[in-house]
Amino acid sequence: MNDFKKIDLEVDINIFVFIYQVIEIVKPSGCLFPDPLEEGISFDIYSAFIEPPPTLDTEMKGLDQEPGPEASQPEDDTSDTDPLVGFTIEDIKSVLDQVTDDILIGIQTEINEKLQIQEEAFNARIEKLKKA
Repeated sequence: MNDFKKIDLEVDINIFVFIYQVIEIVKPSGCLFPDPLEEGISFDIYSAFIEPPPTLDTEMKGLDQEPGPEASQPEDDTSDTDPLVGFTIEDIKSVLDQVTDDILIGIQTEINEKLQIQEEAFNARIEKLKKA
């Protein structure tokens, strides 16, 4: 019976070692989305208490844009109004393009770093084989 427990424990340990060494954990994507452990929190609470304050670059971009005819109308703070009322389709498309570009650049740099590490490892192996 002890042999069975010992083998079972070794199998469990090997599974955990495999999980933590081979399977990649998703990294947070930055300030655009909440961290994985904070996903259970509603967005209102996250944005009010947890989210870091916006940088000066985003504030300056908002000030540089000219207010359109939609922005000159008084806004109501009721929950019945659509939050996208003051924006045009072009505004939304440009923001979505910007967000996807930021995400894709992050993914691309991460992939390039991993490929470079693998290339260096393969080159080291090739050099060892040449010396042998």
